[in-house]
Amino acid sequence: MSATLADIEEELKFCQMSVESESRLEFVVGVLQEVSSKLEDLMLGQKLSESEMELAKSLYQKARLLLHRAQAILSIRDKEQEKFLPKRV
Repeated sequence: MSATLADIEEELKFCQMSVESESRLEFVVGVLQEVSSKLEDLMLGQKLSESEMELAKSLYQKARLLLHRAQAILSIRDKEQEKFLPKRV
């Protein structure tokens, strides 16, 4: 179980760097959705020790926060791009 949580932690580090640099956000959103789902399954279905449960909760909160930030950046980017598209009559 510790190895799984360590792998998730590494994925979140990658996602955080991508969100901060605002690169590959579409890919990052997919990864973060998958990580969130995986963590939910772990917390609900597995018998985790107290320390593993705390780590899982912390990682889940981080994943949800990064997901929200990535989606907000994508939304802003889409709105900015709309300004430069030709207007339909």
